[in-house]
Amino acid sequence: MAMSTTGNDKSIRNWLRRQQNEPRRILDHLVGWFIGNRHADYGFAVMRIVSGICLLKWLLVNIGAAARLWGPGSFYWDGYREILGYTWPFNILRDAGPGFFWLWYIITIGLVVAFVLGWRTRFVTPLLFVFYTAINAQNTPISDGGNYFIRIMLIYLIFVDISRRWSLDSRRRTRKQVPERETATILHNLGLCLVVAQLCLVYFEAGMYKVQGTLWQNGTAIYYPINSEMYGVFPFLSDLLTASTWLTVLATYFTVVIQIAFPFMLFNRITRRVALIGILLMHVSIAVVMGLTFFSGIMVSADAVLVSSATWVVIAGWLGRKCEPVLRRLRRPVRRAVKEVEPEPKKPEVVSSRS
Repeated sequence: MAMSTTGNDKSIRNWLRRQQNEPRRILDHLVGWFIGNRHADYGFAVMRIVSGICLLKWLLVNIGAAARLWGPGSFYWDGYREILGYTWPFNILRDAGPGFFWLWYIITIGLVVAFVLGWRTRFVTPLLFVFYTAINAQNTPISDGGNYFIRIMLIYLIFVDISRRWSLDSRRRTRKQVPERETATILHNLGLCLVVAQLCLVYFEAGMYKVQGTLWQNGTAIYYPINSEMYGVFPFLSDLLTASTWLTVLATYFTVVIQIAFPFMLFNRITRRVALIGILLMHVSIAVVMGLTFFSGIMVSADAVLVSSATWVVIAGWLGRKCEPVLRRLRRPVRRAVKEVEPEPKKPEVVSSRS
């Protein structure tokens, strides 16, 4: 018995001796990860473009009722605004007149366009956060989860180089050969960690909140919202999906499981792909069946940072090959129009030798 104990002690000491450099190796790996390269740059480009398009759609679709929702005509929400307690500059539109409000609204649209194109994002992103939040703070009861989530994401994106790929800034940097600073690289990767942590927190918290409800436990929670007047935008589709009890139960449990398991499935490459596909299916279903396109678009745009850059390059190449025939067809009438507009070159005059 004593010999066995001594042998175990020796094996433990040998194992500890072999692992004595492990903390240093892990620390070196973390430091190298943060300062070596700016990760998920293609994913952030997709997030910038998709979330910007969603914001632009949100502003343009509501432009007809903007004055009554967030402008001078929304004074009926003053009591609610006092409870929220927004301070300057987010309450700047509270007593604004029509001229100032519409100027603010148009500037916000311009900032969103610049955000999508990736133009001067280091300055545009914090300005967009202030301008958009000031509008959204005027009438938060009509907002959904997408409005709140993008506000948080815009704070994190201030530190991220979201215009490193597929942007006007990237073209300018390539032309001028602007060097990348190590501090900016660290901030970029820190922003990536914050975005991923926020995603995991949102999904895990939503899943844990659902699992406590009786309707989610018995598998009928999906049935009620998609058959309501508010969220059942396509009654025939809602009836089709809820016609089968097993399909309703499966969709209910799938939503809970994929949200709770999402943070833990990111540690493995295969399970991460399964989690991303599952969460994409969930958001597409929410967008199509329930009509929450803005919410789903914002959430999917943030999920894009978890897709590898190599995958985005392959997707971009495939889209380029598919769109090339369409672009050729579009160029043909343009070329014909240019030829019709351009005057024919004058023929040179021939001087006769007799003269």
